[in-house]
Amino acid sequence: MSDGLCSRPKQQLVVSESLDLEGVIDEILSLLPAKSLLRFRCVCKAWQALISDPYFIREHLSCINTNISTSYSLLINDEECFRSAECEAILEPDNPLSTRRLDFPVLDPPIDVSEIDIIGSCNGLICLLLDFDCKGCFMLWNPCTGEYHVLPKPPFYPSYPRFCGFGYDSTTDDYKLLLGSYYSANEFVLVFTLKTGSWRKLEGVNSYFGVDTMGYCKKGCLVNEALHWVLAELDKSDDDVGYFASKIVSFDLAEETFHEIPFPYPPNPVNRREWSELIAAVGILDNCLTLGFQSIDALAGRSLNMWVMKDYGVKESWTEVVNIPSGVIEGGYKCISQNGEALFRLKNRHPWGLVMCNPMEKTFKILFGLDDTATYVESLVSPLMGSTNGASL
Repeated sequence: MSDGLCSRPKQQLVVSESLDLEGVIDEILSLLPAKSLLRFRCVCKAWQALISDPYFIREHLSCINTNISTSYSLLINDEECFRSAECEAILEPDNPLSTRRLDFPVLDPPIDVSEIDIIGSCNGLICLLLDFDCKGCFMLWNPCTGEYHVLPKPPFYPSYPRFCGFGYDSTTDDYKLLLGSYYSANEFVLVFTLKTGSWRKLEGVNSYFGVDTMGYCKKGCLVNEALHWVLAELDKSDDDVGYFASKIVSFDLAEETFHEIPFPYPPNPVNRREWSELIAAVGILDNCLTLGFQSIDALAGRSLNMWVMKDYGVKESWTEVVNIPSGVIEGGYKCISQNGEALFRLKNRHPWGLVMCNPMEKTFKILFGLDDTATYVESLVSPLMGSTNGASL
């Protein structure tokens, strides 16, 4: 056999090994933190093209969402600037908490950070309401890449009351922002989709305009690609007409329809004659829907019960995980750690404080003052075109 005939299989083998090596490199890069990938774009043009590729960004995000060891960050609006803290560091009882200042975009016209409200986060994108008391200017921001997108203003915007939420619809690979008003003279629900870049009005949703009437959970909690609020219903049990928390209402981002999720047990209406009340708030723990009941009594003080819905949508899966007796806490909860410690907000005087509570030992750890927070992951997702566009240079 000639040398020419022998050389061809060797060349094919070299090409095959090269292709496999490229696949291995792509897989390794998809497992790295977003911050590292942003630096690695300068290595060569091939890596720059890869890291900015929409398919790679989706694969990188998938690795983040499926990795149980993914590190989450806490976004903090301290009314002077935006800061970030590692959630794992927050749960460390003995270590002092350190935060880093984030580079917030320079907007035109400029806006005071104290006037910015955090609506929610999803896949590394933060949804912000810029003019808190004005005309409804929303912005999407990726703190990791620095990219931002000021959204078109909605055609209608209520001064008060209103409810809103931000999330991702995997069926269309699109990000959606929900804005609703339940004021009797101006009831509507609007949806903004990032791919179309426009708002549209939903019809036939009047039965859920009572959401957030208590003014406690205006921002929807994102779980299972649905937004969640506590539904407040009119209480006519005594002479003083008022509202009480009755159930959870969810908005499916794919179907764009509202659904009801029952409480773990029937709530008691507000007893205004004894100056006591029941406040309910929704949250998330390990991708499960959580519900916190705060019972406030003028004599006994405030108690807190936290429940987790381990099987989404199944009432029987509600499990009580924390029971804090009266007199121990003063504010609403944020999340629960694996060892049962509760992270909640305390407000006995301004500003808000982030507090770690050990319900068993009845001990506290005040971490720092804050006004508005949200948890997020560091990703390459662009707010300009959702997950279908790469981070800009």
